[in-house]
Amino acid sequence: MVNNISRILLSASLFTLSTTANASLITNGSFEQLAFNDNTQVVGAANNTNLASYQSMGSAWDVFYTLPGWVTTAGSGIELQKNVVTQSQDGATHVELDSDMKSAANTVMSQSLTSLTVGADYLLEFFYKPRTNAINDNGVQVFWYDSGTSFDQNMAAKFIVDGTKNITPSWVKQSVVLTAQAETMDISFGAFGMKNSFGGLIDNVSLVQVSNAKVSDIPEPSIFALSLLGFGLLVRRHTKRTKNKVLAGK
Repeated sequence: MVNNISRILLSASLFTLSTTANASLITNGSFEQLAFNDNTQVVGAANNTNLASYQSMGSAWDVFYTLPGWVTTAGSGIELQKNVVTQSQDGATHVELDSDMKSAANTVMSQSLTSLTVGADYLLEFFYKPRTNAINDNGVQVFWYDSGTSFDQNMAAKFIVDGTKNITPSWVKQSVVLTAQAETMDISFGAFGMKNSFGGLIDNVSLVQVSNAKVSDIPEPSIFALSLLGFGLLVRRHTKRTKNKVLAGK
């Protein structure tokens, strides 16, 4: 019965966590948000495209230093595409980080995440699609670090994906579990490989807390519950003895 109580408490704990962890912690993970909360007007550095005008355009691309939720931490900016190279995996827009400027550059874009649980695990998922058939041309790497630490190109990536269009012609989901070392962490995506304005495409980024609860972490059954268990065992033993006496007297 103690095992049953532990299982019930474990199930309840997992259910509670799962119901509170469904919402992604990423802001603008599908890059569909075309306006800032303070109504700041942003214009692309390559084609002078107003970010808000993407809504009414059939196709567009431009390079932005900031997008809602995202900021450039290295390179020349975040290339936002709509129906140029391919359709997006989710919605109408996606990004490329081998940005097309006068001189192509491998860009890093970042987002800060607050109110995390130190030591908890978080599942990062995003969709990736290589743009070209060239080797070492479509790489994307993920960095995960304490927000108190400045981004460094030499820091170790937590996840790396690279491919070619002929082998991976469609969007493919990528997944990695990340552990929070601080209450505020930064997540960064960076392009690597040839700097030629053609690289890996990214869309539909999400981050959710996942359960790493252990049975040993669950509180022991209360004294009241154990008392009821002991009383139940005594009643059962007394009933069994009474029944045996009755049978012996027959």
